[in-house]
Amino acid sequence: MLNLENSLSTKRILIVDDLVQARSSLKNMMGIIGAQRIDTATDGREAMELILENDYDLVLSDYNLGKGKDGQQILEEARFSNRLKATAQFILVTGENAVERVMGALEYEPDAYITKPFTLSMLRERLKRIFHTKEELRPINEAIDNGDINQAIEIANFLLESKPRLLLPVSRILGKLYMREERYEEALHVYSQPLNTRMVSWARLGQAICMHYLGDSLGALALIRQTLVDYPMYVQCHDWAARILLALGKPEEAQEQLELATAISPRAVLRQMELGYLASQNGDHKIAETAFEQSIRLGRHSCYKTSGNYLQFARELQHGLSAEKTRDNINLRNKALRAIDELRQEYSGHVSIMFDTSIVESKTYVAVAESDKAKGAVDRAESLLARIQAPTPDQQLQMTEAFIDVGEHIKAKDLMNAMRDSQASNLAQNALDKLRALEDKLNAMTIREHTAKLNAEGVSLYEQGKLVEAIAVFDQAVKYDEVGVSVLLNAIQAKVSHIERSELDIRQLKDCYALFKRIGTVGHLDERYDRYDRLKTTCIRLKRAAGV
Repeated sequence: MLNLENSLSTKRILIVDDLVQARSSLKNMMGIIGAQRIDTATDGREAMELILENDYDLVLSDYNLGKGKDGQQILEEARFSNRLKATAQFILVTGENAVERVMGALEYEPDAYITKPFTLSMLRERLKRIFHTKEELRPINEAIDNGDINQAIEIANFLLESKPRLLLPVSRILGKLYMREERYEEALHVYSQPLNTRMVSWARLGQAICMHYLGDSLGALALIRQTLVDYPMYVQCHDWAARILLALGKPEEAQEQLELATAISPRAVLRQMELGYLASQNGDHKIAETAFEQSIRLGRHSCYKTSGNYLQFARELQHGLSAEKTRDNINLRNKALRAIDELRQEYSGHVSIMFDTSIVESKTYVAVAESDKAKGAVDRAESLLARIQAPTPDQQLQMTEAFIDVGEHIKAKDLMNAMRDSQASNLAQNALDKLRALEDKLNAMTIREHTAKLNAEGVSLYEQGKLVEAIAVFDQAVKYDEVGVSVLLNAIQAKVSHIERSELDIRQLKDCYALFKRIGTVGHLDERYDRYDRLKTTCIRLKRAAGV
């Protein structure tokens, strides 16, 4: 049987707790039961600094550490930075009863967790059981730490044969090792062994994952759904159901699964990010907005903090923005700008990120019709782009679109021409498609500006009574498909007035009907309806008078 005192005496241990009394109490307990090399940290930042500097055999971290990183985020970052060896142990100490907190921590697979309050004897017995199992698995974990996965697999298979009582922990490790090596048939066989004697949720999920990679995605999905009937809180089942549904071309159903997963465990940054991007692709911008807002909040002290969350959050908010000065619209605008401000503070030294930030800021101001501020943001983006040594096609396309949005059409055209001259042969198809779309957008805007000028000229001539000249100008305007209903009605008005003041002109009357056909139907609630209806009635009367 394992001698806990002897085992602890050789281990380097880190205790993390923000409360002095709790930290001191646990350190004293660990000392009484044999620990000799104990470091302590008062918060997540200090804990990670120590973990990055030292190789710890055991980390005992409280879950709730006040402001900054919590115990879950320390575990996340320790795994992310590969500073927690397979042979090491991470034990979460928590007094939290909230399901979301416990589930969020367990997803990153601590070796165990201990619930407060506990006595010295309770701690000793808990550690003895944890250490005993870990010690028996040491040969596998040492091979993993050495990067020798084949040896780890060989040792695990030996232990399965020689120590049947280790079936569950060894099968769990071995299944993951086989999947890591993409040996899914062997992993499937390993996961089936525990299921021969008992129901094990992780083994059923392991089977489902293997089935998916082996081509039986529908069977995998059915197995996951059955597992969720028995274990409705098994959040990773929802994660994998989402991935499989996405692979099957069912993004809306995949989103539903991720929403269920975040309801069970809302504190996992990566899951919130995954939900955000999927919801955005599905056009569900409200869910995406909430998910990215959570990603920002949870990620502030996490290794998974990223500028992309801030940018995407602001982009999702833009879908709800308008030029209206309502309270809700102002709140959305301010929320987007706060995210942009925080982004600038956090990533001020990153030119590319600051460029993306200025682009998103400009679009926010465009959405709320604050043209001067939008122009200022575009100017900042242009200055930042000039500092990027080799801007990507995507950055150049973003800059082009921003120029178009604020009416800098000459700059937009120059940048598009430069892209075509220097990179046309190297542009990916999606970039070429975006470039063509922007050219079409710019052409359409140029046409709208041109037709707006023609319309204004035609209205002026009409008001001066120069109907023939007005008709000629309106005829130029309506040649463009992009003209709006108001311009078409103006053209009809000029022609009708000319017919009524002079002799009946069948050609002009036919033109009126052709223009009405282009307009289509104008709804009763449209402010232009009365004018449309009056002109149409007049044309019908003129048509009857002409006998056609």
